Amino acid sequence: GQRDRQTRRQLLGLAQITRLRRLLEEIPQHRGMAGAYLQGDASFGGKLQALQGRIEEHSGILTELAETSPCRLLAERARRLLLGWTALRQDLERLDAAQSFQRHSQLMAELLCLLDDVAEDAGLLDDDGELGHLARAAIDLLPLVTETQGQARGMGTAAAARGVCDAPMRIKLRFLLGKTRQTVQAAQEELRGSPAADDLAASRQATADFLDLVEDKLLATAPVTVAPEVLFAAGTQAIEQSFHLLDRLLDELQVRLTQIQRRQRRHWRLAQAGAGGLLAPAAWLLWAAFSA
Repeated sequence: GQRDRQTRRQLLGLAQITRLRRLLEEIPQHRGMAGAYLQGDASFGGKLQALQGRIEEHSGILTELAETSPCRLLAERARRLLLGWTALRQDLERLDAAQSFQRHSQLMAELLCLLDDVAEDAGLLDDDGELGHLARAAIDLLPLVTETQGQARGMGTAAAARGVCDAPMRIKLRFLLGKTRQTVQAAQEELRGSPAADDLAASRQATADFLDLVEDKLLATAPVTVAPEVLFAAGTQAIEQSFHLLDRLLDELQVRLTQIQRRQRRHWRLAQAGAGGLLAPAAWLLWAAFSA
């Protein structure tokens, strides 16, 4: 029936989002490695190539969405992302670190919009109950948290490496810190009473530790004294905890939707059996009447 079709659509959208989640982690990793490489650290050359291969492999979902999605705007965005990634990879050697960071961040902004497009198209954000709260946290909020954390880690590590955090950098970092705190708070509201409470607490703590470190050791002191590797490690811990929570929520959504689908199909079979049971006596009466 219609409900079963809707649930199948939601499960398909969730499967597409789960595949896009790989890129959500790998493109920012590429941004960080490219930044180090373009600033003269040749040891990242081989790692960059290996990561590019994985991104190429996982970008198959973008090709599928671009070629098969019935939603024209969604297909166009997937196509833009594919073209943007290809152009970035080809141009990388000609960019400086700042240009590379900006181009990667533009790609990530498109990817976050694509996640939302897929969720909207699949009807994953329509539910007003617990399913909707889980979906909004997993699709609208946590991917944004990982991206603002990633940008803050990249900018903060670069500033720590130089030993200077100039005024424009301070403004950008303060914006990213505020955006991260605001989005984490919104995710906590959506997940109030959810089964992912422990994962949420661990993620919030790691994020708070990282943001406090940036605030205290980078923004509140001059010159900067925090070691870049210390700041990078704290940012990485926060990002990993956020992805751990995101994966937990995607798994939970998969379980819930599969359970809903099973219930719907069981009800449909019972309804069919009931209809068959009602039709049998009527058929017998008709046969008896015509046989008389």
